Amino acid sequence: MMKMHVNRKLGVVATIALSAGIALTSPAAQADVDFKGKKIEIVVPFREGGGADVYARLYSPYLAKLLPGSPAIVIVNIPGGASIRGTNQFEQKAKPDGLTMLSISTSTFVSYLFGGKKVKYDMSAWRPIVMSPLGSVFYAAKSTGVTGKDIIADVKKLQKTNLVFGAKNVIAGELRAMLSYELLGMNVKTVFGMERGPSRKAMLRGEFNINYDSMGAYMKNATRLIDKGVAVPLFTLGFMQKGGKVVADPIMPKLPHVAEIYEKLWGKKPEGVVWQAWKNFLYVGVMTSKGFVLPKGTPDNILNAYIKTVKDLEKDPTFIKRSRKLLGDYPQSYGEDAAEVIKEGISVTPEVRAWLKTWVKKNYNYNM
Repeated sequence: MMKMHVNRKLGVVATIALSAGIALTSPAAQADVDFKGKKIEIVVPFREGGGADVYARLYSPYLAKLLPGSPAIVIVNIPGGASIRGTNQFEQKAKPDGLTMLSISTSTFVSYLFGGKKVKYDMSAWRPIVMSPLGSVFYAAKSTGVTGKDIIADVKKLQKTNLVFGAKNVIAGELRAMLSYELLGMNVKTVFGMERGPSRKAMLRGEFNINYDSMGAYMKNATRLIDKGVAVPLFTLGFMQKGGKVVADPIMPKLPHVAEIYEKLWGKKPEGVVWQAWKNFLYVGVMTSKGFVLPKGTPDNILNAYIKTVKDLEKDPTFIKRSRKLLGDYPQSYGEDAAEVIKEGISVTPEVRAWLKTWVKKNYNYNM
């Protein structure tokens, strides 16, 4: 184990076939799994209070109750390097005995793809338990002149406006927003060193005029800006159906998504390397927003015990109520299906990788 440093039944969008792997989660397949008297550590490669930490703390009391043997669950926060430090330690130290799991998020994927030699982990070898998608919502300050009545007219207005946006750093989850601005032809100045909460406050002060949030944060925090008349919701990042088709976000289907706006702006479907890069980050930023994995080599019976436990939570009304406030009501993927989602998230072609490196260097003077 690591050394401690301190619904879902929605049918609107069928992104993943949740039926796969059901036979593997039968009681007989887990009869020899017993964590009684054991301590399970959930490694969170971020500081306390971040999205992956909240995700882990949402699940932890239920895992302690429902996993075979009712083990103790301990959250281990190992922040640093956009999740690289903690994830490297998980990769190097976690044993395939079911006693260490990792809470991952979009930044874990971005770091894996572009973190270079600092990255010592292989996401393709992990045993995924569950992946939880989470949509993204974009909104702009009302001071820009947007009204929300005609989104295409609003976007055209924003194309002629000097926009200011906040992001943690160049290589982070905010790349999905930065690529969206690029795709839609917006002139956006990005101020780095800003997380989503401070970015919302900066918008309230009139310092920033465009922003986005994951769906949970949007519903909890950004709607206050909307209600105060400070900001106007514009569009979502969208949602990826199985097969690669981008569709409306199932939680906010009335808002157009980026690809839909692109087609209406330019009179054609999006294509080319920018579009391919954007689709990669739709997977990374939405479809693989949060999740739990076990280390490589974890036996099927242990993995299946975890999958069954997480699926059983869909029947717990208390968990459903809590999780919907944080994660919305998106369909989850488990086991082999979750592995396929991860595979899509990390499948960046050499052409896209080369374009991204050039684009980031040109626009943000950053070497990937």
